[in-house]
Amino acid sequence: MSPRLIFVTGATGFLCGEVVRRLVARGDEVHALARRTADTSTLAGLDVTWHPGDLTDRASIERAAWKMAERSFALRRPWDLIHGGALISYKTADVEVSRAINVDGTRHVLEAARGSGVSRIVHVSSVVAVGACRGAHDVLDETSEFNLADCGVAYVTTKRAAEELALSMARELDVVVVNPGAIFGPVERKSNTARFIRRVAQGKGPVAAPPGTISVLGIEDAADGTIRALDRGVRGERYLLVESWIRTYDLFTLVARLVGRRGPKVVVPRFTWPVLLVAARILDRLRPMDLAPPQGLVLLARDLRFDASKARRELGWAPRPFEQVLASTVESLRARGLLDEPT
Repeated sequence: MSPRLIFVTGATGFLCGEVVRRLVARGDEVHALARRTADTSTLAGLDVTWHPGDLTDRASIERAAWKMAERSFALRRPWDLIHGGALISYKTADVEVSRAINVDGTRHVLEAARGSGVSRIVHVSSVVAVGACRGAHDVLDETSEFNLADCGVAYVTTKRAAEELALSMARELDVVVVNPGAIFGPVERKSNTARFIRRVAQGKGPVAAPPGTISVLGIEDAADGTIRALDRGVRGERYLLVESWIRTYDLFTLVARLVGRRGPKVVVPRFTWPVLLVAARILDRLRPMDLAPPQGLVLLARDLRFDASKARRELGWAPRPFEQVLASTVESLRARGLLDEPT
């Protein structure tokens, strides 16, 4: 395959940072958007052309898109876009900025790309934009009806709205969507995942687990699936990227075992979860919660089980078993001394 000319948003983040590393390694010419204050150190030394811009600043996105059009004309090669820029936050204070970045920012990117002759767009969405299971044995796929519109979680509703914007443009543009689950793997910066593992390692893990189920995968597999969607995805289609699903209780227990600690003793009954949410919302008003804010707790009680057969079949995607991913994540944190840092 000939080298591609690719523009990436969200390149300073967890997933698209790995996407950029892989694109550069295979010889593609990679351009990336970053705010002037963004930390690009995790991609230092890579052959990446940076474009200053902010998803909430339409003019800066248009300038970057036209730079890509000019480069495309000079190389006589089409340019592609991977749009992974988003705000992943469940904090109450971030509701408005989530819409500005995730929805309005996506609109800015799509419209600028359309006006600048983009060839293909991969929009990075999320499994939460697909929905949640209603029954104890439900497993969702790309065709499932969205049922979280009234869940009260800004991240969910804004990611769904952004995905709808992207797919609505598939009539005019070659758009493909990927929907990753919860991504685990060695991290360069502090993250909620690393913070949680560190708390468990220090004996501060939860004694009770939420009643939900989550779908999971490793960071390398998430990046691989995203690039495969760029190379092989079908226009107008979405691809779920999950290796497996796991009960939150079992996830907490597995993390505890890997760090040599005891896991949670019980699972909180579902019928008591609404009471805990009310209490959490009251506490959040008094002192905003960081690690487990109320909107995040809403999802922890949901069953998020998804079937990624379509990605395996159409993209040739073959993710690594999640238990191996989690073990390597813990080992990476331990090797760098991050499990001993204060929480």
